[in-house]
Amino acid sequence: MVRESGISATKPIFPTYLLPSLSLPLRFRRRASSASSVPSLSNSTSTSPSSSPPPPTILPCKLQRVAPDTLRCQHCSSDIALSAQIISKGFTGRHGRAFLVGPDEGGGLMNIRQGRSESRQLVTGWHTVADISCGTCASKLGWKYVDARESAQKYKVGKYILETERVVVSRSWEDVPVLMGSQEVRHGEAKRREEEGGVVFDSDDDDECEDIFSGVWDRDVVARRRRGTQSTRRDDDGE
Repeated sequence: MVRESGISATKPIFPTYLLPSLSLPLRFRRRASSASSVPSLSNSTSTSPSSSPPPPTILPCKLQRVAPDTLRCQHCSSDIALSAQIISKGFTGRHGRAFLVGPDEGGGLMNIRQGRSESRQLVTGWHTVADISCGTCASKLGWKYVDARESAQKYKVGKYILETERVVVSRSWEDVPVLMGSQEVRHGEAKRREEEGGVVFDSDDDDECEDIFSGVWDRDVVARRRRGTQSTRRDDDGE
């Protein structure tokens, strides 16, 4: 008699990851390389205890953030977006605070499923939205703005609301050799911040509010404006 299998034939769902898998720390690679470089006993002459090979050297390391932060599903840890895609942290969702997140280069977010569009009355008026859920575990994450009735709310169209109760910010850490010069460490940290973006919409800035309501808010333009403001303040303090 043939038994029926309880395993479904449906292809399992695997999430797509924004960052590559972590490599082995440097000290383990060094230990492995030093062990592999020891000659075999058959090809070497007899050695005395005084000439035995020295113990493997373990380079002192410290933890450092070497990859951009990501937003992940709180339930299954699937990557949803880079933290650099956050436009504002001052929005409100169904369960409290929420992020307003811009789409990636492909025009969307990773590992999500989008539901049907429907008209919904929110705090800021009537919008056409579509609920989004995790593509791996089906947990509801927020919604996408498809359209807005009022012209002042059009800047949200194409962007997403991610509930802070449903997503978490993930930070990646790796071992970095302490022998690296301090200037090189600072350069790596600055490069990480530059790649990550780190520019978030400031609702207290009148110029930024005007830009985002006009639909022309740009992260690079805001970063240059802020750097110019900081240099002007330093010049004023020097006087």
